[in-house]
Amino acid sequence: MNKLINNLFEKDLVVKVVSILAAILIWFVVLDLENPFEERTIAVPLTSNVDVLHSNNFQIVGSQLPTSVDVKIKGRREKISKVTVNDFIVSIDLSEIASSGRQTVNINAPEYIGDQDIIIMGINPTSVNLNFERVIGKQYPVEVEFTGSLPTGYELINLKVEPSNVILEEKESSISKVSKVVVLVNLDEVDDKKEIVMRGTVLDDKGEILRQFEGKIPIIVSYNLAKNVPVFASTKGKPLDDYYVKEIKFSMPNVRVLGSRNVLDGIKSVSTEVIDITDKSETFITPLVTNLPKGATILEEDAERLTAEVIIEKYITRNINMSPGHVSIFHGDNTGNMSYRVTNDAIPITVKGKSEDVNAIKATDIRLSINVSDLLPGEHEVPLTVTVPNNVTLIGEYSVNIIITPNDDNDLGG
Repeated sequence: MNKLINNLFEKDLVVKVVSILAAILIWFVVLDLENPFEERTIAVPLTSNVDVLHSNNFQIVGSQLPTSVDVKIKGRREKISKVTVNDFIVSIDLSEIASSGRQTVNINAPEYIGDQDIIIMGINPTSVNLNFERVIGKQYPVEVEFTGSLPTGYELINLKVEPSNVILEEKESSISKVSKVVVLVNLDEVDDKKEIVMRGTVLDDKGEILRQFEGKIPIIVSYNLAKNVPVFASTKGKPLDDYYVKEIKFSMPNVRVLGSRNVLDGIKSVSTEVIDITDKSETFITPLVTNLPKGATILEEDAERLTAEVIIEKYITRNINMSPGHVSIFHGDNTGNMSYRVTNDAIPITVKGKSEDVNAIKATDIRLSINVSDLLPGEHEVPLTVTVPNNVTLIGEYSVNIIITPNDDNDLGG
């Protein structure tokens, strides 16, 4: 009896198990029909630590990081339909980049932060091929280059550029092309401004502009407009007797005057305060103070150096022996009945003046003459008229001895 009951029980258990399995199978069949497994691809934004490249002085060149990555997922329709791009984090790590060149960088596996029951099948792409280039910095002096021209006598002084040196930071391939950094000043446009804000220009070794640096280098150019003009000075008073001003020598024949173009155009020379030579008897040096119109100043450096050396010399005298044959006789007998002869062996004439003038005189520069009107035959002492060049002074009064004889007496005496 017990055996029969056990057999029946065992048969019921098998039936129950089979029934349960059948129910589960039917449930899965129904589930697959109503909520089947499906696959879905979602474009997920790709995040990166690209800032680390800048920190390590690298740049990506010639290619770009993809903005998104396709993530393929699988799951029940009901589950995967609720998944959004915000449920994933996909990143790429660039912190290991340590050299220039093209390199393949793997994209990290997606991180799912959602709450749906899904399976991540994979991503596309799984890596990216990027070209990296090191960013370097190099210092260059800023050179001033001029175009156009200034009028004759004009110049720019106190020329300064700020900064005088610049550091260019760019890709190594770009920096290797740099020859120099210049600031271009057009002299045709120089006016009253003393400061110009400009942009530096980067040139290669062929003088071509490297456009990638254009507009990135602010430069301030400051200057003064100057004009070179001659210096003139006048004197007042008189030196001691027998002394004269031989020459005024300026330490600088020209000085640089600063001012606007309008003011400088009207200045042709610079005069100084009058130099007092009263009772001077020797050479002296004096500083000069210039007289300038409003709006003009002399360059401080030139003002400090500007002096005048006033050369004072004493007049010299010189004796010049003149031949009696140089004496011209006026108002004598015109009939030819009288003969006139100056009996002096030599006639010494004394002149005074500046050394260069006195020493330059020749006997032919002096004119001697006498007046013999109303003189009777015989021996006479008559005043001698002496004419010397205007740049010297005759010293003293002169006379000569003359013999007047009738021509008949001369024949008899012969």
